[in-house]
Amino acid sequence: MVVEMDDATRAQVTAMFQALESEVKMHVFVKDHDCLYCSDTLALAELIADLSDKIHLEVHRGDLNKGLPAKLGVKHAPAIVLHGKAEYKIRFYGIPAGHEFGALINSILDVSKGVAPLPPEIIDDISSIEKPVHIRVFTTPQCPYCPAMVRLANQAAIINPLIESDAVESLEFQQLTSKYQVYGVPKTIFNETVSVEGLTPPEVFVEKLFDATEK
Repeated sequence: MVVEMDDATRAQVTAMFQALESEVKMHVFVKDHDCLYCSDTLALAELIADLSDKIHLEVHRGDLNKGLPAKLGVKHAPAIVLHGKAEYKIRFYGIPAGHEFGALINSILDVSKGVAPLPPEIIDDISSIEKPVHIRVFTTPQCPYCPAMVRLANQAAIINPLIESDAVESLEFQQLTSKYQVYGVPKTIFNETVSVEGLTPPEVFVEKLFDATEK
């Protein structure tokens, strides 16, 4: 895969990044072998980081079972972890290409601002969750509905530090796709026990969050 950004996209993202507030640290975890899209993911991250002085790229190679990867909950490579106003538990597994590129760009903006543009009652509900919830959103680059679900999960992680959000590119991680019986995307798993298929409105998403804390 040749990773590039056309002039129109570059101009659009550069303009969007004018709204960045806090500095954003983009951690990229790659391996030197047995990782088909590691080099492409790193190349894409480098292109994005070049578009704003507020985005700082940190590249990590090596064992995922210790050190910073273990601290940040990184289980697979390639992975991108976004930190902004705080060290959020927001991870992208696999190259965020196609429609998922938009999810990454918007999530960079969200972590920089440290707020989620959601209705106040939804924010209050997410804030009230008192038990950890691990969200996994399975995606593909061709899925037009996946970015909105990924961004919603990421916003939940911004609102509540007990929530962690993983966007998983299902074609790259077939073992996870099989484990969670992903036959269509987006498919979202909450705490291994609750799932929903398709793009849901925020109200349904919140219901699933609460369901996951009760099982």
